[in-house]
Amino acid sequence: MDVKRALQVLLITIFTAMLGMGIISPIIPIYAESLKATMFQIGLLSSAWSISRLVFTAPVGRLSDTISKRRIIAIGLSIYALVSILYVIAWDFLSLVSIRLLHGIGSAMSMPIAMAYAGELAPEGKEGKYMGTMNLAMFSGMGLGPFIGGYLTDLYSINAPFYVMGAFTALSLLLTLFLLPDDRASRRERRSSSPSFRLVFSNRLLRAAFVYRAISALARGSINSFLPLLISSSVDVGGLGLSASLVGMILSVGTFSAALLQQPFGLLADRYSKVRLILLGGLLGAFGFTLFPLAKDFWGMLAARLIFSAGSSLGIPAITAVATIEGRDIGVGTTMSVIQSAMSVGNVVGPILMGMLIDLYGLKPVFYFGGIITLIGTSVFYVMQRGSD
Repeated sequence: MDVKRALQVLLITIFTAMLGMGIISPIIPIYAESLKATMFQIGLLSSAWSISRLVFTAPVGRLSDTISKRRIIAIGLSIYALVSILYVIAWDFLSLVSIRLLHGIGSAMSMPIAMAYAGELAPEGKEGKYMGTMNLAMFSGMGLGPFIGGYLTDLYSINAPFYVMGAFTALSLLLTLFLLPDDRASRRERRSSSPSFRLVFSNRLLRAAFVYRAISALARGSINSFLPLLISSSVDVGGLGLSASLVGMILSVGTFSAALLQQPFGLLADRYSKVRLILLGGLLGAFGFTLFPLAKDFWGMLAARLIFSAGSSLGIPAITAVATIEGRDIGVGTTMSVIQSAMSVGNVVGPILMGMLIDLYGLKPVFYFGGIITLIGTSVFYVMQRGSD
């Protein structure tokens, strides 16, 4: 296999797919609100996407260690393209939840498997660099997407971002089908046993990483589901009252800054302690959480988003590098999908919990709660990983 070509196709495919997904991210909560959804229902909407990922990611990841990863990625992208059209014809909250469930299945079959494909390409000692490069493509797409989505909504309609998402996803599908090599022909068989979830959870470091990702994702439920509302809601309910364009700009700048940090942080993960980088990232992310409700204007909110992005970016290449290294003996698809499933566990519980708290106490307090949860997750990771080498 031409490793350079395969990596290039994966990078382009992931970027275009995540660009399409990012385009709709700032308007999903607003779209749900237009269908008369409550804050609790908006949280449930995010959880529906994550429930599908939770159910399907690990089995699909294990399957990818025995059959073609390219084929699984292509099926996932086909589902993405389909849901782009379905979003536009959603007529009530129940139909929107059903579409989000289908969307989650497509996500489980594409992004984690693409990361695992890249992990198998990574030479020993350069896992952080390769994972950082893949994360760069992923976060770049997600970062540019909200900026485009906000302006499409302001200039045209709330349906426009869904059509554009479909176009970008279709492009990713074509690249995968015609340019991405079949990984089965040259897959490096270095595993000492067949893929097994039991082996993943018997590994102390992977166990700690799983718990850390789950708790961190639970806290991030307030970011993904409700930060756009904190920015756009009127001042009298605790928001900043900014336009959809400015919502998209804040989300884009924050995510794009995370993208730019992936490669340098990936190189750090290859040279220094991955555990220490994860711990430092958790502490910085918790601090960023506390700054969101303190922001008084656009610039304050942007600064909080940048600090939070720096914290979350510091640990991501280290965790994915750990999954790649440990997966050499277990199966990279299996380990990568289990870590991704951990994120889904938090994403299922987090938005529902945060939505309930917002219905009770308002928007701002939930972000302080998110910071506390992040600190707890970081502390638990530190305790669990001790003795893992």
